[in-house]
Amino acid sequence: MKRITLISVLFILVLTGWSQTRIQLSFTGSPSLNWMKSNNMAVDKEKVVAGYDFGLNGDIFFNENERYSVLTGLQILNTGGSVTYREAFEFSGKTLPASTKIRYRLRYVEIPLAIKLKTDQFHRTRYWGQFGLSSMINIGANGDSSNGTLRKANINDEINLFNLAMIVGAGFDFDLGGSNSITAGLIFHNGLTDITTDNAFNDKTIVNSIKLRLGLIF
Repeated sequence: MKRITLISVLFILVLTGWSQTRIQLSFTGSPSLNWMKSNNMAVDKEKVVAGYDFGLNGDIFFNENERYSVLTGLQILNTGGSVTYREAFEFSGKTLPASTKIRYRLRYVEIPLAIKLKTDQFHRTRYWGQFGLSSMINIGANGDSSNGTLRKANINDEINLFNLAMIVGAGFDFDLGGSNSITAGLIFHNGLTDITTDNAFNDKTIVNSIKLRLGLIF
């Protein structure tokens, strides 16, 4: 909770520093499909799992026609996935047998930083694309094991504090009149850094996500 408060204060200070610049705020929520992938042949990825995120985004525009902007924000991400470890291993203080599947439930504070491009308005609709990076701080990690040893157990010691992903997306804004619009789009998060501390296996495990971004611009 202290991490969320500190990051929120820093985010507000950054936006305040841009007070002389045109800023467009939006509240968004995104259901997502998430999966984990390892580069170790002894670790098998499992099925896609559902997740969600929500938060506040800000478009900081470069010019008066609002076609080019820097996108940033503050999001709470609920993500994760499941992987099967073919060999016996130590995990969160437990010795688990070979072929055990671990279900990871991860929560992050995300601060994205992306370039966003918009078209001119056509029939009250503007189309956009974005490309950039997502920096994340882990604020919670729980896990289950397929053999029942772990059930929503605290696995913070197995998860790195920081995570980084590339974000690519496209969508549209629909003008509701005045300064309000609704926005929708598809966002792909491609993990770049290892989310695990490698206590059991020397590997690189990433989380990838596809999100349906829905929001209200005000």
